[in-house]
Amino acid sequence: MDEVQTILAYPKLKNYLAENPHVREQVLSHIEEIRGNFNPKVVKSAIRFIDATFGKLYDGVNLEVPQGFDLAALSKQYHIVLVPNHQSHADYIALTYVLFGVYEVPIYIAGGINLNIFPIGSFFRNAGAFFIRRKFNDPVYKKTFEAYVYYLLRSEKVVEFFFEGGRSRTGKLLPPKFGLFQMLLETHCYLEADEKKPFMFIPVALAHEHIPEEKAHAKELGGAKKEAEKSTQLFKIFKLFKKRLGTIHVRVSTPIIVENVEGDIKKFTQDLAFKCFNSVAAAMPVTPSSLLALIVLDEPSGAMTWKNIKDRATEVIDFCRAFNIPMTPSLEDNELEESLTKALNLFVANKKVTVVYREKLRETFYSPRSAARVELLYSKNMILHHFLVPGFINSSLMSLFRGEIKTPHELTRFLMERRKEFKYEFYLPPAKAMIQMALKIVQMSTDREFASLDKSLDLSNEELFKIANRVKVFSTAFVNIYEAYYIACSAVSFLADKEFGTEEYISVARDLFEMEIEHSRFVHYPESFNVPQIKSALDYLQNMKIIERSGDEETLSFKLIDRKKLDEQIEKLISTINDELAINVKFSSKL
Repeated sequence: MDEVQTILAYPKLKNYLAENPHVREQVLSHIEEIRGNFNPKVVKSAIRFIDATFGKLYDGVNLEVPQGFDLAALSKQYHIVLVPNHQSHADYIALTYVLFGVYEVPIYIAGGINLNIFPIGSFFRNAGAFFIRRKFNDPVYKKTFEAYVYYLLRSEKVVEFFFEGGRSRTGKLLPPKFGLFQMLLETHCYLEADEKKPFMFIPVALAHEHIPEEKAHAKELGGAKKEAEKSTQLFKIFKLFKKRLGTIHVRVSTPIIVENVEGDIKKFTQDLAFKCFNSVAAAMPVTPSSLLALIVLDEPSGAMTWKNIKDRATEVIDFCRAFNIPMTPSLEDNELEESLTKALNLFVANKKVTVVYREKLRETFYSPRSAARVELLYSKNMILHHFLVPGFINSSLMSLFRGEIKTPHELTRFLMERRKEFKYEFYLPPAKAMIQMALKIVQMSTDREFASLDKSLDLSNEELFKIANRVKVFSTAFVNIYEAYYIACSAVSFLADKEFGTEEYISVARDLFEMEIEHSRFVHYPESFNVPQIKSALDYLQNMKIIERSGDEETLSFKLIDRKKLDEQIEKLISTINDELAINVKFSSKL
């Protein structure tokens, strides 16, 4: 049975066509739009071309897989589904380049229909891409696409799709989309018994040292509309050859095997999607560029010596080792200095960091360029979720030191409030896991055993200083988020007398941000204003019952409903920002 006949044999589509024979031509047209056509000759030629040319742009692809991992052998036992995160259009090429290059297994990749443009669409299709529309409003298209997924399973193709549904513009992982997960599970039910194999979902963490779209992403964070893909954009690739983009890191996680769907399929789908998401988040490696971005962006003075950078890098790496946070092999002791130097040189060459030599001090300083901070933020955000707990502990130290937290209940409530504040910025691990990590940080810092975090309230000031020393490298890591929420709350306060729409709110927030930056009152970081963060603050304020929303997507509006709570939130954010910036100086002076 050929490809089209297999697709048309999908029971749901077959029955639909029996009832609606007039849509057959429409179905065939949709098949032509969707279908991929993996051509080994095209892919092997592309790999040779990449090896010959893109070596000027990239340093290569670093592949890390679990011990004994063999994609070719596994594909004989399971229906393989690769589920990577998505940072760049280069992901399509990088994954096929490295996985086909190593295992010679054809991979069929779900790509957005926006990539089906001349001439790149034809190349992607021959490299295994099948195209998917953003919306499934057309029932004929939806059934046809389901039938194509059925064909992929029945013909034992290795399937790959980006679980976030689109590229992350911020560097943070986006919540998973459930559509393809559920389609795979549902169409699997229609396979004959001798065609069915268990599913193996393989989460893949993709981390770029630098992404080609970084400037476009930065513009979108500032509020610019996404530019539609066009054939003429291909010519822009030649400008990239003036840059170096470093290494693409591909880290394959432990597979998730699904034998059968149990219980409600929607809940099962969501649980599976978030298992994949959490696996990718846990596997996201700290890279030289993300480590360097974290360090240089979080320096309040804005300028650092090479020794400062190395010392802070060592502190972060020591923390990663203590808590099994993944890192690229290039950050091992014998390669650390060379890798950091290379990353710093790339930042300088790509005009993200400026170099200043002070003659009187006889010292060279490195400082992020103000205009490039949002681009650097992308790299920092890739790994920031690994350091939420030390960030929360850092926030609690000043309150503990001042005696504002006196009981176990107050400490737990403080940490859970911090967790709630970040709910709309990161998909957070369970509260219990975060409390356990906090306990381990306290134990390792004080060299004492505690049955629970409650006992940490018995710590002496000297022990508090030891904890501060362990987490001080993350003392300002989250200040830009607190500043963004302060800007958001201030914008809502300004608009308090009326209902307001998203565009008006963002416009007011931008004006307030510019005023704050100019006068350096409570906002110090240029990257604190970015549209996704300002928008997510609305979700937080709604959850806090400070504002309410009404209308649909086209008529969406907001209204302040609790002025007192809003004022309290603003004061709380001001206090947090001041504490975060002051705590490093206060505790460091005691060590």
